[in-house]
Amino acid sequence: MDISFIIVNYKGWEPLGACLDSIQSLENIDVSWEVIVVDNASRDGMLEKFRARYPAFHFIENEGNYGFSYGNNLGARHARGDFLFFLNPDTLITAAPATSMLALARQHPGWSIVSSQQVNAAGKKENPFGIFPSFWTINGLVKTFYRLFTGKSSSGQCQREKIIFPDWVSGSVMLINRKVFELLGGWDEDFWLYSEDVDLCKRARDRGGQVALQCNPPITHRHGGTTRRNRALTPFFKSHVIISRHIYFRKHFSGLHHFLLQSFLTVNSLVLEGLLPALAGIIFYPAARLRKYFFLYIYLLRYYWHALLRGKWTIDTKNIIFPQGKT
Repeated sequence: MDISFIIVNYKGWEPLGACLDSIQSLENIDVSWEVIVVDNASRDGMLEKFRARYPAFHFIENEGNYGFSYGNNLGARHARGDFLFFLNPDTLITAAPATSMLALARQHPGWSIVSSQQVNAAGKKENPFGIFPSFWTINGLVKTFYRLFTGKSSSGQCQREKIIFPDWVSGSVMLINRKVFELLGGWDEDFWLYSEDVDLCKRARDRGGQVALQCNPPITHRHGGTTRRNRALTPFFKSHVIISRHIYFRKHFSGLHHFLLQSFLTVNSLVLEGLLPALAGIIFYPAARLRKYFFLYIYLLRYYWHALLRGKWTIDTKNIIFPQGKT
């Protein structure tokens, strides 16, 4: 088996169906492949319907929604392919980028992770890659000055090159040799959602591997996943963007540098960028666009309080509770 496509789903059945249909169109390419879909406990009755609709694909029902990393690792344990091709359920794959990525990975064994440029439904480039998190990229203002004075920016790279080597690439489209994946220990399950792809790329780079991204042909990413469809959960998911950054800093920095990064991110989240929007959310509570900042602030306060009590930045990914009701 050449490729194992691994897709983690949570109630994203409509985009998942389009994604699986696009993979089925690869039947005539000279590459052997399989599809493994891990459903993170959607429990809405759709899983059996998809099993009947795609009998050639392997569907695994997870015991709970334990996160993107956990789901990917579960899928990888059932995979037979020499290469693991991780895909988001709201992507559309075609033969050209799939075979090109595989060829690059085979030709360059030192390229631990291979990805592809992505375009949205309108065909606009997404630039799904970036610079490793550090003090110089910790918020928008600092990042702007960093790019201004260093000239280190990733936004225009794919306009000048065919292959680029960013610090990290998005986990929405990621091809990795099974042996490399096992050597790295897979996805880090301390991350529930966000930054797990950055962490995987960092560990690959730290071991001397390279992270590569082909600029053409691209893969379509329609952004129809749960985090985009359910606006009521936007504050919840945005809080996990920040939480995952704290976990990343805990894993890749130490000593004074670690202390300063964690302190600055906390102050930035609660005071510099968080307090005024949260107050506006209270004052103008009926306005949904402002109300979400209040709930985001509450989620972050809860996280910081529990982090203080536990004495650690990590979270229990097997006990994530989705907020009930509309926010």
